[in-house]
Amino acid sequence: MLIVCCDGLTGFPEAIEETYTVHLIRAAMWFVSCTDRRKIAAALKPIYTAPTAEAARLELDAFASSDLGNR
Repeated sequence: MLIVCCDGLTGFPEAIEETYTVHLIRAAMWFVSCTDRRKIAAALKPIYTAPTAEAARLELDAFASSDLGNR
């Protein structure tokens, strides 16, 4: 659980969100074989860099239906 008090600091909530996203991706890599890590990381990038949540969902669905996603 993560609780943060930002007190109106500009950009701080976004920085925390970005850091937490990177943490989740790095933690998920523990379950990926060493030979596939670079491929998976490249395939996940369009998901976490998507401009909207809906675009990220579409990218996630595309990844899930790909060969790497099926593994």
